[in-house]
Amino acid sequence: MIESMTGYGESHFSAEGVQIVCSARSLNSRFLEIELKYPDELGWFRSHSEEIIRKRFSRGRIEVAFQSASALPVDIVFNTDIVQQFEKFLAQQLRKKKVTIDPREFLNIPGFMERRVKNWRTYQSKFDFHLLRALIKMQRARVAEGKRTTRACMTHLRYLARVQRQIGVLHAQTYRKKVIALRHRIYSDFFRSLDESGGETRGLRHKQRDRTMQIARMIWNEKKDDFIRSVHNDASEEISRIGMHIARMLELFRSKKSAGREIEFFLQELQREANTIGSKAQDVDINTLTVIMKTEIERLREQVRNLE
Repeated sequence: MIESMTGYGESHFSAEGVQIVCSARSLNSRFLEIELKYPDELGWFRSHSEEIIRKRFSRGRIEVAFQSASALPVDIVFNTDIVQQFEKFLAQQLRKKKVTIDPREFLNIPGFMERRVKNWRTYQSKFDFHLLRALIKMQRARVAEGKRTTRACMTHLRYLARVQRQIGVLHAQTYRKKVIALRHRIYSDFFRSLDESGGETRGLRHKQRDRTMQIARMIWNEKKDDFIRSVHNDASEEISRIGMHIARMLELFRSKKSAGREIEFFLQELQREANTIGSKAQDVDINTLTVIMKTEIERLREQVRNLE
């Protein structure tokens, strides 16, 4: 299935009384880029998340974030050892066997209450589930967008195929007219030269062979540029290759396989062939159709850039 590279998905859950949102967003990129926006308490979950993402996606810029409505809770630990050490110190200073501190004074002892990061690893299965859930929702959005983009691309390709056929018909007609006109000029010049030289057309093959070859060389030297220009302006190969590229791209879209890079390559070839036809064509209608083809290729390129 050809997927788009844009999509969004999220999953909501709660842990330790805090509402947490896992969001996954995908953007266009030539390669796979992963950006994780996790709080410091979930730093241990980064490498595992990257492994999950790389198994499911091959292209695109994927951003995953865990956000909470409030600060993540922490564990509060009472350090009783420091209380015992403080009581012992006071007994030594007051020269008493034992000193007992009022529990209400414990809070004033520095270091009695310690805030420690909660061990979120116990919730790893829950984080895995909601990460996958957000990625699946994002992937569904990518598939839906990919279907719409594929339909649009195939519409552009069918239109390009019609334009290519019109260019082929016009090129065949104009090229045939040029060849006929060039042939007519060559025959006219040839026989005019024979008439001017005083030769007769009857028995020409036996009597004036040398003179005929001389006149033929002279005409070739005069019309050589026209011959070369007529051959150079033949764009039938470029038109045929455009048809083959379009047929191949339609096959790729129908195969429903990820082929974004291959389609981009064919679009570059289409652009090159269209530029060649525009430079060779000496007909207003063909040039107009070539401009239309280039416009459609650019529209198609914008759509294909969004495909995986």
